[in-house]
Amino acid sequence: MSWEPMSRCSGVFKRGLLLALAFFLLAAWPCQGAEKFITLVYHDIPEVPVEKDDVSRGDFVNQMEFLRGHGYTFISPRDILAAAAGQATLPDKAVLLSFDDAYASFYTFVYPLLRLYNCPVVLSVVTSWIDQGGGIYKGKAFMTWAQIREVSDSGLVTVASHSHELHQLVNANPFGNVERAPSAFIYLPDEKRYETEDEFRQRVRGDLSRSVRILNSKARVKPFILTWPYGSYNAPGVEEAKKLGFKMMMTLDHGFADVKSLDRVSRYYLESQLDWLSIFNAQLARGLREKHDIRGVQVDLDKIVVKGSHEESDRNLGLLIERLVKLGVNTVYIQGFCDIEGTGNIRSLYFANSVLPVEMDFLSHAVNRLRAREMKVLVWMPALSFELPDREQNEMLKVREMEEGQITVSRSWYRRMSPFDGRSLAVTRAIFRDLAAHVDFDGILFQDDAYLSDKEDFHPEAIKKFKALFGAEPRPARLENDAAMKKNWVQLKTDTLDQYLLEIAGTVKRYRPHAVIARNIYGEVITNPGATEWYAQDLSSYLKHYDYTVIMAYAAMEEVARPKRWYEKLYEAVKETGQADRVVFKLQAYDWRNKQWLDDQAMRDDLTFLLAMGVRHVAYYPDDVFLNKPDIDTIASILSSRYLIGDR
Repeated sequence: MSWEPMSRCSGVFKRGLLLALAFFLLAAWPCQGAEKFITLVYHDIPEVPVEKDDVSRGDFVNQMEFLRGHGYTFISPRDILAAAAGQATLPDKAVLLSFDDAYASFYTFVYPLLRLYNCPVVLSVVTSWIDQGGGIYKGKAFMTWAQIREVSDSGLVTVASHSHELHQLVNANPFGNVERAPSAFIYLPDEKRYETEDEFRQRVRGDLSRSVRILNSKARVKPFILTWPYGSYNAPGVEEAKKLGFKMMMTLDHGFADVKSLDRVSRYYLESQLDWLSIFNAQLARGLREKHDIRGVQVDLDKIVVKGSHEESDRNLGLLIERLVKLGVNTVYIQGFCDIEGTGNIRSLYFANSVLPVEMDFLSHAVNRLRAREMKVLVWMPALSFELPDREQNEMLKVREMEEGQITVSRSWYRRMSPFDGRSLAVTRAIFRDLAAHVDFDGILFQDDAYLSDKEDFHPEAIKKFKALFGAEPRPARLENDAAMKKNWVQLKTDTLDQYLLEIAGTVKRYRPHAVIARNIYGEVITNPGATEWYAQDLSSYLKHYDYTVIMAYAAMEEVARPKRWYEKLYEAVKETGQADRVVFKLQAYDWRNKQWLDDQAMRDDLTFLLAMGVRHVAYYPDDVFLNKPDIDTIASILSSRYLIGDR
């Protein structure tokens, strides 16, 4: 972070900017002063910043003076624990300062200022770095154990564990990509397998235990705060940390910190930025949360992966990434399953798992490389249409339809498992558990297979549940003649699908706590209230349960005569909900009915039309890197996220 431009301004101009910021902060600060606080995280404070997360000494002093002079109160971890226990109340505009890694500049420059200001802080120590000279930051100077003891004894500095050796990257897949040690399940190439959860827990617990012992013996402190390296964590790691007695855990999550969630304390990351003032302004206005206007593409791994050839698959991936960079998109919905035949019914996956065959363990590699190019990556996955290896179990779990009194397996395009059968959920949770454990993604996009038509689901478990709730079996004739029964039947199916997906999302978030959850919805459900009965999908339910609703705005597939008028109707319906910022309009690039690519200029026009109306998030599907479809030169200028302002 840097206020260097301000140092070149007149004092009057500088004071004006600070006053403007002060007014902005006051307006944006949350009302619950007794529970909310801001945690700022600093790293090295050198004379001149070298790394991105360095903050110059001049900037640091300016920030401290600004906070002190504009009504902020510096609080200590003990204040926070007391507030969490109901023994005290935090002041309004409470700020906790934290410093990661224990750089020498903390002792030589920051600590004297803290004593001058009487300001409490948290100092997070990577114990292996103190003796070994910084681990991955060999060029940096670190504090000594004597200095750490001295600042701890002052009463102003609370020493926290930043792990012993978890602040490193580890091998995460057969391709040799690396991910963050606190949340990655290590891939063991000699054994051709991933770490088990028990092994992961033992590794994390052993490392944190070692850091606690070293801090106890060399710094004379027993840490009750854990600062996760890279801000990276998962539920199994949090559970192990709690067993060791950690009462607060620092992350890099966005937002205000809350005394009711001390196992996940959000922190605002300070770094060297010329325009920090305006960036912080904008972020504070939205609760210190990211602004991310989606410009996305949904891509098929089936076109990238070449069975039996890691080299050719990797080469194809490189071409795809080059194309996506040229398009300027910031979000990719990437296929996690194999469906080369295009049936929609999934027999194999692109990641290691315990349920279905692995076509190639490629997804983790693809996601790693896409995220390295600063794209958000959501894994696109089915929720119900899995074909299990056990044929008897597979047929037993399928969605049923009833016709002329006969119940049979549904003949729909998707051969789905019934969400009413607990065994379906157990199978699907196992798949998504393995996905989340082995792939470091940003979110999940649920496939459009999560529906039940008006002729489905007459699975025995569904009938049993309906009868238990409403005292009668849902026979087609009764449903047609009893409006109340039909309403209850549709609502039960809609709710059951939502609950099923939320259970899966909960499994995902155990391993990827920051994962956003998106779900495809059919366009007809938005414009036609009667369509809820046909699909058991409901926009208001989507907006209640999922981070993003992705409208399949496929005008050609829906055979819409006037596409732009249809888009208007979609957007009008979305706007009425007041939550348009959580809806993605996904356009169709290929006409599956006529087996031809849609006109590139027409697609550009449709994207332009949507954005001009006020649509915030847009994407398209499918994409073909080998055919350059849609054409990069035609759509990049309208689709590219490079033209967004303040997209942080």
